Amino acid sequence: MPILRRIFNCLHCAGLPRQLRAACLTVFLVIVSITYAADAQHSPLGRDVTLVVISDINESYGSTEYSSHVAAALDYIASLSPDLVICAGDMIAGQNKKLSESNLRAMWQAFDEKILQRLQAWQIPFAFTFGNHDGSSSANFVHERKIAEEFWGNCRPDLCYVDVESYPACYSFAFGGIFFAVIDASSARIDPAHKDWLEQQLASTIAKKSRLRVVVGHLPMYAIAEGRNRSGDVLSDADSLHALLDRNGADYYISGHHHAFYPSCKGRVKMISAGALGGGPRKLLGSEKPAVKTITTLYFPANGSEFKMLTHDVTNNMKLVKVADFPVELSGYSGNSQLYNPDSVSEK
Repeated sequence: MPILRRIFNCLHCAGLPRQLRAACLTVFLVIVSITYAADAQHSPLGRDVTLVVISDINESYGSTEYSSHVAAALDYIASLSPDLVICAGDMIAGQNKKLSESNLRAMWQAFDEKILQRLQAWQIPFAFTFGNHDGSSSANFVHERKIAEEFWGNCRPDLCYVDVESYPACYSFAFGGIFFAVIDASSARIDPAHKDWLEQQLASTIAKKSRLRVVVGHLPMYAIAEGRNRSGDVLSDADSLHALLDRNGADYYISGHHHAFYPSCKGRVKMISAGALGGGPRKLLGSEKPAVKTITTLYFPANGSEFKMLTHDVTNNMKLVKVADFPVELSGYSGNSQLYNPDSVSEK
């Protein structure tokens, strides 16, 4: 390239030896590459982005094993090679006072070896939010949270961070023109300070300039699954959080915990409840259809304004899930969920 030739000639005129000139040019190229990569992550200019959402991959309390359905999901991720994988919580099987410190550490080690290291080997970035079984924000599980924070302090994902002051509980990052804010919704009550932080993040210049704004937390705002339609299994201040998201331009709230897949919307905010891949998939409220494990792919085209969505039924050999067959509304004790059916991605 002409500019590289000019730089090389300038170094030659400076009297530098050829090997030193080559070394300086290499350093220059590395700096330019890093800068370009960072700009690409922050840039609101369009490019196609493919995300995979997983959630609730854990088994019974204390288990260091992952099911064959998790393995199938990983095979799918490897074949798809998405730009980013997001886990909406419950990566391990804690939240039990009988678990020893060594057991808790063994579960995180198993997650690292069986899940995280595989994604890293495939060079697929990973983002997460704490679930109630990872290290709940409840005062009853401070010891579990401490170990979880230690693990993620040592294994911080390689993302283009915007704010990490409260990492790993809350953090924000930019990816492919999308702004992500991860909040600690591992219990029904969100810390007021975290809500203030979230509002500040969504009001930031980078969030406003992004093509989409996505918030990720474990508990959903409104109930969608049988056995979860009760206090403690949804956010206690759902309407307040929804109003915060709505007035600050958030486009999506991605959650887990209910072990059932259901996309819904209220106002401008679209809500994606991710299904479970681990133990205990659940039926939708009022549904007679069998509970299944799912994995969801979100595709954001370069010229798009919202995600296109493709969800697979991992229980039944990766069969496509038809959102059009879902109930148009679910009535939970704290509010209703209206079905949101975006254009699906064509399976490749």
